Amino acid sequence: MTILPGILSMLFWGIAIYLAATVSRKIGNVLTLFWMQLFGLAVGMMYFLWNIPSFHYAQIPTFLPILFLIALFQIIAYLSFYRGMEKGLVSLVSPLGSTWSLITAVLGVLIYHEVLKSHQVIAISSIIIGILIISVNLGSIVKTKKVELLNGVQEGMLAMLGWGVAWFLTVIPTRNLDWFLPAFLFRIMLIIMLAIYIAFQKRPLIPQKIRFPIVPLLVIGLFDMLAFMSLSIGISQTNSSIIAPIASANTIVVIGLAVIFLKEKLRLNQIIGTIGILIGIILISL
Repeated sequence: MTILPGILSMLFWGIAIYLAATVSRKIGNVLTLFWMQLFGLAVGMMYFLWNIPSFHYAQIPTFLPILFLIALFQIIAYLSFYRGMEKGLVSLVSPLGSTWSLITAVLGVLIYHEVLKSHQVIAISSIIIGILIISVNLGSIVKTKKVELLNGVQEGMLAMLGWGVAWFLTVIPTRNLDWFLPAFLFRIMLIIMLAIYIAFQKRPLIPQKIRFPIVPLLVIGLFDMLAFMSLSIGISQTNSSIIAPIASANTIVVIGLAVIFLKEKLRLNQIIGTIGILIGIILISL
């Protein structure tokens, strides 16, 4: 089943994102990202050590610059996304971040001169309209006649841009180094960058005033790594334009969990906008 990796990635990421939203509100986006990446790396390390002889190492130096850029854009996306969920509703920020496949598709047109089919143009239009609908404060427009973005929207859009560029770049090393090494290597780079940033900020790695949420962070790291591995397998086996949109539909899982456990209530414009985004994600994968 060629779409199974995409479905698994969607589920793993959905759960990880929801848990990350709750943890980030307690210890902040930087520490949440650092620890979940570190725990995720531990999971990847076990797989790496078990399969050391099977990897192709000769080409790694060639792709190090691209892997560095991937790590950098991943950091931008994650920190923006987590910060957005600290400020705004999870059910609002999640759909915005999940539309990174829009950026990937646009980059494919601009750089590789890919030709979009009619249904893909409709899909991109549906995603853009959906983003606009859920992003603005309709009450403010009615009262003040001014467009006002809701809390977390700017961070969600920055996450969309970061992940879109990162996954566009990830296709290149994934198809040359196999499905595992790129995700494993850029995660190492990401952790090193975060560690340097935390050291410069002179921040403690473990907060002193609150109970350290080690179990949720372990689960987030595990599920995030499993999501990356599932998506990487899917990209290596079939067209990324099919797998990536399915994986990015994780917002369905996130919104469901936010409504059930965080008691978030969806406004009419959020429902309509989210449906538009999901329709676009589905269409762009056809």
